[in-house]
Amino acid sequence: MKKIMICLLAVCLLLSLAACTTGGSESSTPNNTNPDTTEPGHENAFSFTYQGTEIRLYAPAEPIVAALGEPKSYTEETSCAFEGLDKTYYYGSFYLDTYPQDGKDFVYGFWFVDDSIQTNEGIRIGASKAQVESAYGAAAFNGANAYVVKRDGGVLTVILENDVVSSIQYSISLG
Repeated sequence: MKKIMICLLAVCLLLSLAACTTGGSESSTPNNTNPDTTEPGHENAFSFTYQGTEIRLYAPAEPIVAALGEPKSYTEETSCAFEGLDKTYYYGSFYLDTYPQDGKDFVYGFWFVDDSIQTNEGIRIGASKAQVESAYGAAAFNGANAYVVKRDGGVLTVILENDVVSSIQYSISLG
């Protein structure tokens, strides 16, 4: 469990550093023209469903957060990639990160912390390497105990420890 937490923290730190090093340039900032829908060009972005609520990268956060109810914990900090506050909601089985844009919050990423939830393709923490390859293909394996799948401006990272899934993380791509 200690290794899983260290790995999760390391990946989160890397994602934060990647966001900060982009400098928030206009080309790296998502452009949501309609605040009630997923950003154009990202309609097929990664998502998963939790208790009947679809959580999709680039989607407006307010209706998702409202549908999910009171989080177990909540943090916010000044964004280094966007203007405003980055927010993190913890719902017990997963974390949800948001980014600010034009006075609204949008889904930046989410990551699983236990095996009670799964990806849309049926992968959960504890799944085997063979199950991951069946869902995402062997070509997604990066040789460093992780599968990286990119789609519609999003990145899915599935981390393995001893050929078993130890972490599942989704984020928008700022690069």
